[in-house]
Amino acid sequence: MRTLLHPVFLVCVLLFVGNQVLELAGFYFPLLFSYLDDLLAMPIVLTIILAAERSYFQNDKFVLPLAWLVMAVVAFSIFFELLLPPISSKHTADWVDVLAYTLGALVFQFTINKPLSRTSHRC
Repeated sequence: MRTLLHPVFLVCVLLFVGNQVLELAGFYFPLLFSYLDDLLAMPIVLTIILAAERSYFQNDKFVLPLAWLVMAVVAFSIFFELLLPPISSKHTADWVDVLAYTLGALVFQFTINKPLSRTSHRC
């Protein structure tokens, strides 16, 4: 699964885990706590989807269509910014999160969502 070994994906996962560890340890950095997970969500989720699609279709050249990225941003925005906040006091609606989802999707599109070649990061 070379897709899951993409350096940008691995950095996103490490940043996400590191942020969670800091939160659990009681360290509070407002910008990291508020927006880093939202920024990393799209590259992580979309890379897992891309890896599943490539595995299922056995096609390393497969890339996610732009419409899928848009739908992922819309779905996350609706669920986490419209539906979840009224029913959970742990979540607040913040439209900056939508910008973070969008930026994360752009990071995915321009770095990870490329056909794999024979020479691309063999691992």
